[in-house]
Parts: sequence; structure tokens; C-alpha cells
Amino acid sequence: MRTCLLWLSCWLVFSWAALARPLRFPYSEGGFTPEEAAAHLLSRFSFGPTPGQVDSVVRTGLEAWMEAQLAAPAADSELESMLALAPEESQENRLGQRKLLRAVHAKGQLREVMSDFWFNHFNVSLTDDDCRRFVASYESRAIRPNCLGSFQSLLLATAHHPAMLYYLDNAYSTWENRFEVVDRSYDPFHYGNKKPRPKPGNSISNPSRRGLNENYAREVLELHTLGVDGGYRQQDVTELARILTGWSVEKDAFVFKPDVHDPNPKRFLYQTIQPNDQTEGEKVLEQLAVHSATARFVTRKLAVRFVSDNPPKSLLDRLQRAYASSRGETRSILIALLESPEFWSRENVGAKIKSPFELQASALRILGSRLDAKSLGAQGMLASMGQEIYCCRPPTGWPDKADTWLTPGTLVQRLSFAHQLAAGQVGGVKVELASLRPNKPMGSAAQALQAYATTLLPGRDNQNTLRLLQDAASDPSYSQAVIATSRSKGRKIPKPNPKAGFEFTPEAEVNIVGLLLGCPEFQRR
Repeated sequence: MRTCLLWLSCWLVFSWAALARPLRFPYSEGGFTPEEAAAHLLSRFSFGPTPGQVDSVVRTGLEAWMEAQLAAPAADSELESMLALAPEESQENRLGQRKLLRAVHAKGQLREVMSDFWFNHFNVSLTDDDCRRFVASYESRAIRPNCLGSFQSLLLATAHHPAMLYYLDNAYSTWENRFEVVDRSYDPFHYGNKKPRPKPGNSISNPSRRGLNENYAREVLELHTLGVDGGYRQQDVTELARILTGWSVEKDAFVFKPDVHDPNPKRFLYQTIQPNDQTEGEKVLEQLAVHSATARFVTRKLAVRFVSDNPPKSLLDRLQRAYASSRGETRSILIALLESPEFWSRENVGAKIKSPFELQASALRILGSRLDAKSLGAQGMLASMGQEIYCCRPPTGWPDKADTWLTPGTLVQRLSFAHQLAAGQVGGVKVELASLRPNKPMGSAAQALQAYATTLLPGRDNQNTLRLLQDAASDPSYSQAVIATSRSKGRKIPKPNPKAGFEFTPEAEVNIVGLLLGCPEFQRR
């Protein structure tokens, strides 16, 4: 016991020292100017810059901005006042609106980004009838408080939450040999006993069967910890399911039910697990959290999220070492990533495609928009772009690859959102283009594009993009043509008329802003 306490004390001192030392980001070695580096940093570790924020981060220092984000308090009184006004008509709408409000207006942007990442990793869905009413508390109590802490804390918090226990059916899992089958000859429709309902993608051929349910155990190993190539066997899935029998829900809270827990020894990952009620499962989850395969799987997901769809091996090795030395502390892993030369590589700038939610949040932020907590206009457009918030049915969560989001149908909807936002046609979003209007002459489409790009695409090399947009910028009616195409369910992006003649009018201004928000440079992060 004394040795264990000494080791824990040493680890805490090491972790504190690692976080207390000054950060140093090697962006100048990668050939970045401070403005380019700040734009890259904000594109990955926030939901995008607000007007003038790139210059502000350069003045205060990139490392200082990140240190402030890592230490930012969870409480945000101004944001909480806005969240209190979110609509009450349905839980789905309320949750989606609150998430968008946080992404757009929260001061602690890193916490929002990491909450989004970890929720997706430990996905639950509003599409599940039993899980639905617990999704809000799942995010606020299991994910958000632990999003910058240890992976072990996240794993245990999600495992104990009713949302996860219902979503992946562990709440129904029982020790088969003790389950007593009730004579239902008098009750052919089984009204006397609630049974789990089949769900899309259910890994059990007959999910309505009572007894041992392997859904959660399988996803713990495949999606939450070791990964599909993590070295476990089907036998380990079954044994983990046995270990977790009795982890259930009662009166809307986690409960351990010893009467349905398998009291026999189990053989999991080549080790004998002695019976120990609830503690038995907790110790196994703690071991999984610090397993080398978990370090490999989780750090790869973080590298894909923050660097590129195909992160280099040198970076993956670096992050795995950070995971092992910190025992899965998110802060330590993020610092290792930010201090790596791989993150500050030119080829990774704009290498990630924004999800529809990220696109919305970043567009609202760069325009300095004010989001009305009571209006659902912006949130309602996400489904047409392929991402209905909190409604990802599979436990895999939303994919983090470019080809998921850039399909012919959704691309038109993404462009339409950009133009509708610029035109003030998104309900509940207040946009004042006049506040962003450059104090420069704009006698041509090229001049207007260049002037607005300085504000809307800060810290980026935009010259190739601006040349591609020049024909559409010369046609002030192009913006409405894009919107009309999306509303007619068309998939073909309309062609502009470059000979329409440019004059800087309100219509032309809307078109310019819409083009920049819809251009490939802005669609990437």
C-alpha cells in the first residue's frame, strides 16, 4: 500500500511539472508566420476564430492562449444565461440548440471541442427510446467534467451512466443461469414484462432475448478502448459481458444488482478475474484504460481529429508515449501534439474537412453572429447537410473522414447554408455585414473578394481560392441561384454569369460573403 501511494505521488508530481512548464510550439520551424500559426491553432482547437481573434492570439502568444484554455473554468455565467433560454418544445431541439450556443459563444472553446470529441467517441443517441431522456445528463455529468482529464475517468463515468447502459443494452444483461423464465401462456403479448427493443446495428441476433447481452462489452473493447485490432477475442467479449452483469439502472440512476450478476470466476484477456461484485467490473475497466492497445487506438483518433485523416507514424508514436507517461491524461496528450513538428507541418493546414456542425459554428463565429437561443433556424439546417446532432444511430459516432461529408447532395446544402447565412435568411441568427465591411475601395469583384477574405479567412494563403471565385463574385445574383438550387433538391451547383457586371451593392456584398464562407478554404480546418 505504501509503495502504491509513493508511486501515485511521484506520478502526480510528474504530471503537475509537465503541465506547469512553459509550452513551446515549434511553428516557426515549420515555416509559419505567427498569423498563420494562430489561424491553424484556432481552426483545430476552437470552433474557429471570431473577428480579429487571430491578431489577438498573436499579440498574447499562441502558448498563452492554449494555457488559458487548458485552465479555463467550466463555469461561464454569460453563456449559462443564454442556455437558460434554449427552447423547451422537445428535448432533441433543446439539446441541439444548447450545443450550438456553446460552440459559438463559449469562452472555453477547447472544452467545447473536447466535449464534442469525447461524446462522439463514447456515442449515445436520441434515436434510442430508452436512452433519449438521459442524453443531456450524460453529456453534462459524464463527458463535460472529464473532457480534459483522464481517459480512465471518462471510461468509468460513461460506463456508470444510464444513457450508455440503456443505449448498449447492458441494463438488461443478466446471468443466464439465474434467470427464471416466467410462464407467459396467459400473457401472449408480454404486457407484464418490459423487454429491450431491437435497434439498428444491434450486434446480437435476437436482442429481445433476456440473459447475457454482449452489446456493451463488445463496444467497450472495439470502440471505447482496445480497438478492433486490439488483440481481444470473442471469448473476451463474452467474459467482459459476464463481468458487467448487474450494471443496470433503477429510478433513473446507476445501480448494481448483485442478484443478476454472474458470481463465477471469469477468464478475461488471459487473466483470471475473481468475483468481486461491482468492483470486479471497475477494476477491469481501469486496466483497459491504461492498456497499450487503448493508448494506440485513442491517440490515433486524437491525431486524426486534430492533424489529418492519415497522421504520420512519428506523431502516433509520440502521442502513445505521452499517453503512457501520463496514464491517459488528455491535457498531456494535447500538449505533446501541439509541441510536435507534425502538427506544425504545412501539409496539415486545411487538411481536415469540417463536419456540418463545425461549418455552422465556425461561420457564425467569424461573422460575429449572435445566436438567438429560442430560434432553431440554424440547427434545423444540419440534417440536410447530413448531421443531425445527438442522432447518430451507430455506436461508432460520426466518422471523421472527408468523404463522409462531401457528397454531391450535401455539398450543395453546405454552400446554400453559407449564402443563406450571409443573406440573413437563417432564422434566429443576427448577422451585421456592415460591421465586417472593409474600409477599402471595392470597384471590382477581385478587390471585394480580397478585402473580405482578409476578415473571413485570416492567416491563410487565399490567392488561388480567390481566383477560382472571381467569376461567381462578378455575378451578384449567383447567391440566390445557389439557394434556389438547394431548395429544389438539386445536386448540381449552378454556373455563374461572369459578364453580369459587378457593382458593390448589398446584393453583391451578400454574394461575396456567401462565396467566401462556402469556398473550399473555409470548408476546411
